[in-house]
Amino acid sequence: MNRSLELRGRLLRGERLIGTFVKTTSPQTVEVLGETALDFIVLDAEHAPFSRESLDLCMLAARSADLPALVRVPSFEGAHLGESLDLGAAGIVAPHVRNAADAIAFDRSCRYRGGTRGFSNSPRAGRYGSVQMKTHVNTADAATISLAQIEDAEALDHLDEIGASAVDGWFIGRADLALSCGLDSLDAPLLQRHVETICVRARAARKPVAMFLANGAEVGRFAALGVTMFIIGSDQSMLRAGFSGLLAAASSTAHSS
Repeated sequence: MNRSLELRGRLLRGERLIGTFVKTTSPQTVEVLGETALDFIVLDAEHAPFSRESLDLCMLAARSADLPALVRVPSFEGAHLGESLDLGAAGIVAPHVRNAADAIAFDRSCRYRGGTRGFSNSPRAGRYGSVQMKTHVNTADAATISLAQIEDAEALDHLDEIGASAVDGWFIGRADLALSCGLDSLDAPLLQRHVETICVRARAARKPVAMFLANGAEVGRFAALGVTMFIIGSDQSMLRAGFSGLLAAASSTAHSS
């Protein structure tokens, strides 16, 4: 099996997909997550200390567990994007896509044909040279996911233009969008209106929408707006919450005895 080859089709069909961020550079953590029913993970190379070597190890662990792994790159304009795809990423999450030019440049960077992705079948993505050029190009172009993060006030003025590009879907970055709009709360009514607008324009453009949630409690609320891809928490937040709950339970038991 290779679930990474199936993930893009599932996304474009509008299936509900559940994943999480991985922010610790631990291949063992990726292996553990591969033992769950998660649909995918996102290795956060934008905000976590991933080197190319640690990204390689985590991608190897994901491949061994047949767990599709996307990478959130620091920028879609640098070498990080191509490196991540060569290592076997199922797709790319690109921050700060503000307009049509950004969206076009980003998606082209993910594609061989009609794009700017540099070719080599020698890395993991090409099975270390064992896949012929035509097959590798066709498979990669068909399977690679391009998710553009909508997280800037400027992007709100260009949603239709971004929607006309070939990017596969939009990821609503609520925290950065709030800051860009001069807000300091994810509960701000103005931010909620912007999220609703983005979802409406995404539906009009036939683009699936992804979103980060701190926990699963709000899945239903945003699913009602049309969000189908959910990145819930992270390995860090789950570890913290798990041990905080354990300590609280242990403390309560100690005090009652």
